[in-house]
Amino acid sequence: MRLPPRRRALLAVLASAALPWRGPGAAPRNPLWTLQDAQLRPGDLLFRRTVSLDGFGVHAIDAAGRFSHVGLVVGHAADGCAWVVHACPPERAGQAGVRYTQARSFVGGHDVLDAAAARLRARASQRQDMVEWARERVGWGFNDRFAWHAAHALYCTQLVDGAMRAAGITPLPIPRRWDTPLGELQVIPMSSVLNLPQLHMLPAVCHETAVPSLVPGGCAHGKAGDPILS
Repeated sequence: MRLPPRRRALLAVLASAALPWRGPGAAPRNPLWTLQDAQLRPGDLLFRRTVSLDGFGVHAIDAAGRFSHVGLVVGHAADGCAWVVHACPPERAGQAGVRYTQARSFVGGHDVLDAAAARLRARASQRQDMVEWARERVGWGFNDRFAWHAAHALYCTQLVDGAMRAAGITPLPIPRRWDTPLGELQVIPMSSVLNLPQLHMLPAVCHETAVPSLVPGGCAHGKAGDPILS
């Protein structure tokens, strides 16, 4: 759940309380994460937590949530690379909030502290309904006000909730009302997604690595664009 600039500034004080103290001269921990693309299926979820104001800010207001961002796996390209659809503030002019990102890029940034994959217990047809719903919303904006009924805009956990609703998967993540410096917000916190009883983690998929790696078929960290998925 990456935050837009004006909300990042308002959460700076909260975030600073969550920053780890490293001590004089301590080198920052900077893991690199990779994953096993072949073990992912359409409809799986990818989670990450970043060493950033966004990551610490989200964690400060939802301490029960291990991660700060989530994406939905929507398929594999011809080269074997898995891709996700996720909702995130644009990083450059003209970029949509809801967009495709290669799964390895999603977890492989230098600011990623933790990453994991998970699978919802659901029928194959339901998983495909989730994928189709998410792909139909690529190009939408980022819901930077975290409004419950924003027009053509989503934030990351809201995208997962909407895909589950479209597929008829229950129970759904439980929304919560928070009194914040931004006013009262009804949002779907990351902890509500992680606590879904039908969600189970896939510990063998994501792991730390010394360097970004390649897999058979040429799936390299860092590709981006609009994939042709199988």
